[in-house]
Amino acid sequence: MCGRIVNRMQPGYLREQFDEAAGADILEEPGLVPRYNLPPTGFLPGIRLNDEGGQEWDIMRWGLIPRWAKPDRIPDRTFNARSETVAEKPTFRDAWKKRRCVIPVSGYYEWTGPKGAKQPFYFHPEDDSPLLLAGLWETWRHEDDVVDSCTIITRASTGAPAEYHHRMPVFLDRSTMQSWMMGPPELAASLVQNTRTDMLAIHPVSREVNNSRHDHPSLIEPIAAE
Repeated sequence: MCGRIVNRMQPGYLREQFDEAAGADILEEPGLVPRYNLPPTGFLPGIRLNDEGGQEWDIMRWGLIPRWAKPDRIPDRTFNARSETVAEKPTFRDAWKKRRCVIPVSGYYEWTGPKGAKQPFYFHPEDDSPLLLAGLWETWRHEDDVVDSCTIITRASTGAPAEYHHRMPVFLDRSTMQSWMMGPPELAASLVQNTRTDMLAIHPVSREVNNSRHDHPSLIEPIAAE
């Protein structure tokens, strides 16, 4: 599960980190970054392949809209896609074959504990480098409306994340970004299985993150578990 994203990286930093990705001017769009509590249906920057096979930035709605979706039936639970079923689910299977992307973020939140008293935790790279999430993207069209959207691939948790939740995003390395986006589905499936978690740092944060209207830097500050 991955239900809230933090992306506190400035446009200039993202441009420097991924200078091979074209179209970086869109990172300057107001309200795009930084974000400290981005919920599903919000918009985030991601990297995908263009028609020539090069990497390019895109701004995508978090929550994949399949191409065949009717305007009055836009799905609202497609912000994550389970790796175990993504190749068969009608919503995701075409994108799994042809349209994989990489979503660089600073981190994400997860909740653990008894119902009604769950404690939020912030998961992020210990060195504050970009966390590369494996995703899928689609372009939905209806009359004059065009929406690029994405989902984040998840898998069974391993390592430290397993202590907090049974699901986690699939993390990529710089060395596997191109293979994830360009390779056949069989290669993508192997990258899902080989994801690593040793770079993560995890700490409790304020329950203020429970309300997605709160979006400010202090949300990621560590606290004593409540």
